[in-house]
Amino acid sequence: MHLTSSSASAQNVDVRGRTVASISHEAAIQWSILALLALLGWIWLVSAEFHLGHGYPQAAGWIMLLILISLFYFYTGRDRRIMEFAHFGARLLSLYALLMTLSYLAVATDLPLVDRVFDSMDKSLGLDWVAWTLWVKAHPRIELLFFIAYESLPFQALVCYIYNVHTRASWRNSEIWWITLISALVTIAVSAAFPASNPYVYYDLNSGENYLHIQHFLRLRDGTMRVIGLTDAQGLIQLPSYHTVLAIMLTYNLRHSRWFFWTALLLNSVLILSCPTEGSHYFIDLFAGAVVAAATIYSVRRFRSRFGAPFSPMRAGIS
Repeated sequence: MHLTSSSASAQNVDVRGRTVASISHEAAIQWSILALLALLGWIWLVSAEFHLGHGYPQAAGWIMLLILISLFYFYTGRDRRIMEFAHFGARLLSLYALLMTLSYLAVATDLPLVDRVFDSMDKSLGLDWVAWTLWVKAHPRIELLFFIAYESLPFQALVCYIYNVHTRASWRNSEIWWITLISALVTIAVSAAFPASNPYVYYDLNSGENYLHIQHFLRLRDGTMRVIGLTDAQGLIQLPSYHTVLAIMLTYNLRHSRWFFWTALLLNSVLILSCPTEGSHYFIDLFAGAVVAAATIYSVRRFRSRFGAPFSPMRAGIS
């Protein structure tokens, strides 16, 4: 009995030792990818004669602060969870800043708009965007519910990140990082190839003057906007709907908690329904976002189950 306990203890120490090494390895890979994206973004930025504006220096400051907090708790060994959360925050904030830059540069390619195609696809599915929008506007309580659900995404994400660290499942935050990276790059590439303006503008329900993201979209396309700011950055992607991608990703990530999962499933179902009116999306954008989310989640799961990943318990049979 003593030998068995000692063996198990040694095995646990060995597993923890290998996990620590793996964590550093994965973090190094993620930082390397971030460095590569930064280099590509900088080359694109300079060649297209764009400049970074307000918000990027501040973001760099927050990233450095998070790195310092992570290093402090790593070397002092005071609280591993704080170390993991700060390090994850630094990598995620870096990723968001780079992806936002790439999304703006992609819009500036100024390819022909395909709103007419998206409109035709909606109608071929029997979906009428104008009728849906007018119905929502005629029901203020539903419109308010949609607004709350749509704006809840940042709060949901923060709760998810904290919950994962609190339950000592930081591997799920790493999973979020990979899904965000891959799905965003696919989304940016697709939206650059098939740009669309906005259904409110396309259907003549609004000129776009009341929408900052439309102003940015049009100014990027006509070449009058040459500075990309982070603090006033807008979501410029029509298809696929990235709100739909993130809603599905967060719901999936909370699958290990029955209460959180069903709450997220209900809230994010409403969120996705709100995307046509609150996010100015065609219905086909939502379907495309769901496809991107499902394909990315499947790819990340396959990779982790085959090659293993830090924090991931898949090899132990837990999914």
